[in-house]
Amino acid sequence: MISPSPIPTEVTPLLASLALSPDAVFVTSRHNRIVFWNRSAERLLGYSAEEATGLSCAELLMGCDVHGNRYCGESCSVSQIAARHESVLNFFLSLRARDGRPVEMEVSLIHLAAPSPDLFFLAHVLRPHAAATAELPPRPAIQVARESQDARARKLTVREVEILGMLAAGHTTPEMAARLHISRLTARNHVQNILDKLEVHSKSEAVAFAFQKQLV
Repeated sequence: MISPSPIPTEVTPLLASLALSPDAVFVTSRHNRIVFWNRSAERLLGYSAEEATGLSCAELLMGCDVHGNRYCGESCSVSQIAARHESVLNFFLSLRARDGRPVEMEVSLIHLAAPSPDLFFLAHVLRPHAAATAELPPRPAIQVARESQDARARKLTVREVEILGMLAAGHTTPEMAARLHISRLTARNHVQNILDKLEVHSKSEAVAFAFQKQLV
């Protein structure tokens, strides 16, 4: 089903062709609202198109990474990457089905460009991945950082990788300080060190970097 919200005519035929695709597909707008939900997605997750369209990913699917950290939210790292016209690598998420059970998914993204540079849609292609995640436990984030091809990621310390993961999960500085039993000043210093090492200017940019490099 296609949302009644305005969708460029250039995009509409593509969405219509995905309606009967055997792959589960849903599409979000620039503002992270679901504008399309096909029948395969309904069979896989249980939500009908009427229930899904118009809602945000965060409120419907409550996506978490393999460590249980919330990924889907108002400040979507994926949307930020797409806004910079960068491609997003496949990633794994645990999504909430309609009956409340978690469903492990491999997610592939297709950036659907629109005439306006500020308007785009993201097609999420979902494939169940329970067997793979059970057989291959996720590598520790610090190991991923150490083995990263990006020199900026390799500069991070164990504690900085930990704090980066907490930032991605939406924790505030006071919450991080309390959880790690450190002062708020120390937590702020860790965050600033992360920004400096990753050569970014904000927490959201740091989270987007971590997401793109699969550090969280």
